[in-house]
Amino acid sequence: MRIRTGIVGLQSVFWPHAFANCLNSISEAKLVACTSMGLDPSLISISLGKTPEEYAAQYDVRLYHDPTEMIQKEDLDAVCICAKHTEIANFVEQVAPLEVDIYIAKPMATTLEAADRIVKAVRNNNVIATSGTTERFDGGIREAYQRFKSGAIGKLISIRALHQHGNIGSFPKGDWYWDEEQGGPELSLVWYAADIVRWFADSEVARVYAEYDNYLSENSPFMDNGKIILRFENRVMGSIDIYFSVNGFQFPSYEIELVGTTGAIRTQQSVYEGTLFTSAGVSNFYRTQNNNLLDEMRHWVQCCINKTEPELTIEDARRVIELCLATRQSAKTQKPIELPKSI
Repeated sequence: MRIRTGIVGLQSVFWPHAFANCLNSISEAKLVACTSMGLDPSLISISLGKTPEEYAAQYDVRLYHDPTEMIQKEDLDAVCICAKHTEIANFVEQVAPLEVDIYIAKPMATTLEAADRIVKAVRNNNVIATSGTTERFDGGIREAYQRFKSGAIGKLISIRALHQHGNIGSFPKGDWYWDEEQGGPELSLVWYAADIVRWFADSEVARVYAEYDNYLSENSPFMDNGKIILRFENRVMGSIDIYFSVNGFQFPSYEIELVGTTGAIRTQQSVYEGTLFTSAGVSNFYRTQNNNLLDEMRHWVQCCINKTEPELTIEDARRVIELCLATRQSAKTQKPIELPKSI
C-alpha cells in the first residue's frame, strides 16, 4: 500500500523541506500536494526562503490555498502540518474531520487549552496522529533504550538528557520564531528532551525546577541556556541540559545518560557511540549515525497504513507540552512546580 500525502502550511524555515524530502524517500508514501493556507506569500517567503509556487515546483507537487480543497481533490490519506505554533490547533481542527491521518511539527501547541483541542479533534475523528519525537529515533538512543529495557542496567535510578540546537540566529529576521508567543526554545527544544526522559522513566513527572538565562542571543525574548531538574512519580530523578547559544563550533545535538541499580549507559554523539558500564566491564555499541527524522516519519507512515498508534500518542504529546510549560513557569518564578498526578 502507498498512501497519498500532502503538506498543510508552508510558513516554516525547516519543516516543509524536511517533510517533503522524507516523504519522497519513503516508498510507501507519495507526496502530491501542499497548501499555503491562504497566507500572505511574502510572509511565507521570509520563513521558507521561496514563494509557495517555487516550493511546489521544487517538489513537483500541486499547490492549493485551502486544505479542504486539497484533501478532497487529491484524495489524501495523510498530511503533515507545519505552522506557527499558535495556529496548529486551528489547522488540526480543520483537517481532522476530513479523516486524514496527521503528523504535527513540534511543539504542537503553546497552551494546554490548545493541546486539549488537538487531542479532542484527533480522538473525535478517529485519526492517527503524533507530533515530533525525532530524538527517540536517534540510533544510539534507541539502542540504549533497547538495552535498558532488556535489563542491562537493572532498575533505573536517574537519567540525564542533553539537547543542543545551534542558536536563534539561524532563523531570519522577520520570521515568526522570534515572537515570544510562539514559545521559542522553551517549548520547541525542551520538547525533545522532555519526551526522552518521560520515555525512559516510564513515568510522569511529579515536580520540576528550572533555571533559564539568555547569555548570547541579542534581541531574543527567550533563554539560550537552561538547566532542569525533575522528580518522577516512580522516584526516578532526572535532569535536562538545553543549549541554544552554540555558534562557530561543533557540539553534540543530543545525548543521554542512564544510571541503574546494576550499571549505566551513556550515549555520546561527539563520537556517535554508546557505552555500557556493568560489573562485567565496559563495552561500546552503535557507531553509525542514522537519519532519525526519516526513520521517525517511516514509523508514522507505517502507523497510517496499519492504523496503529504511534510510539508517541497524541495524549503523550499533550503531556510533553504540559511538562514544557511547567518548566518555563518554574524558570520564571524561580520555584519548583508540582504537576498534576497521573491517573
